[in-house]
Amino acid sequence: MKKLWTLLAILLISVGVWRYSRPVPEATALISLPPAPTTTAIDLPWPAAGQSALGAKDYGLLSTHNPQQPAPIGSIAKVITALAVLQKKPISGDQGETLVLTDNDVALFNKYYSQDGSVAQVAVGERITEYQALQAMMLPSANNMADTMAIWAFGSIGNYVTYANKMVRNLGLDQTSVGDASGFADSTTSTSADLVKLGIAAISDPSIASIVGQTSAVLPVAGTVNNVNWLLGQDGVFGIKTGNTEKAGGCYLFAAKRQIGAQQIQLVGAVLGAPELNQAISSADSLLKASDANFQPVTVIHKGQKLATYITPWGSQAEVSARQDLSLLVWKGSAVRILNGPTDLQPPASAGYRTGAITANDGEKSASVPLFLKQDIKGPSWYWRLARR
Repeated sequence: MKKLWTLLAILLISVGVWRYSRPVPEATALISLPPAPTTTAIDLPWPAAGQSALGAKDYGLLSTHNPQQPAPIGSIAKVITALAVLQKKPISGDQGETLVLTDNDVALFNKYYSQDGSVAQVAVGERITEYQALQAMMLPSANNMADTMAIWAFGSIGNYVTYANKMVRNLGLDQTSVGDASGFADSTTSTSADLVKLGIAAISDPSIASIVGQTSAVLPVAGTVNNVNWLLGQDGVFGIKTGNTEKAGGCYLFAAKRQIGAQQIQLVGAVLGAPELNQAISSADSLLKASDANFQPVTVIHKGQKLATYITPWGSQAEVSARQDLSLLVWKGSAVRILNGPTDLQPPASAGYRTGAITANDGEKSASVPLFLKQDIKGPSWYWRLARR
């Protein structure tokens, strides 16, 4: 009998040890996030003709006006050429490789000159660096240099077109079709919305951003060439490219630095199909000035605001909050989203324990703050450990 009681005691102790040592369940948060703030967009002075769009670096596309149908983009096509060439042959050092120009390059000059296209003077045997060739293509908008660079980097215009069409798809430009390197033939088409994305990619490339912000450059044979973007340097404008053909009308892809409170925004906009180039540029100027008022700082989450509560099966609970405001500069009328939130945690945990983060998102722009426990979450008692099922 004594042995039986001993075995029974050992069994009961073993069961108790097993029940006590079972893992404690994680505490799950009951989330009580506030509704996302809403804002009301203002009326912007959009150009009446053609189509237009606005976006910003770190925000992406913000707003469009008029139907977004693919249309010729004129010399804005050279932005695509510049990006493709730099992908294929990145500039090493300050100037990159040196091109030695041939009879074919002079023939390209003569072809575009005879058709009254924009050109930069070249000569057989001329040695021009990759950086200088990009300057010739982007500042005076030399059609001959766009073809020269495309052939130099890809072997032929056909090879360039194949590569560039894949590249624009990878950039998310789903309504853009590349048909040439210069834009002179009107076979390269896009929408203003796609061009905003293109512009953001362009100003994110250090070489392109450097060149499109220059008012002039000195080239080996052509001498001093001037940027045809006459808005450059005014109202924060630091690029990007003009375009103008009979079929495309006036086209303008622009980037400008805007100071909104304590934040600097790199605004990117596109105007397509204006009656003529000066109207496209003038309307862009009005648009970028008015856009400042459509940015608004909003506080999405306030410091100390209750965002969730952890409640354990044994009755311990604690609130979750942020120790600072979560604020975001938003584009009025856009949909702000609140993402993430408290994570599950393993009790016990002390007040001040970090438990995830909360993020506010406006398009591609986001901001986050960490979340913390406001009170201790105690572990279960020995009785609860033993008694739970």
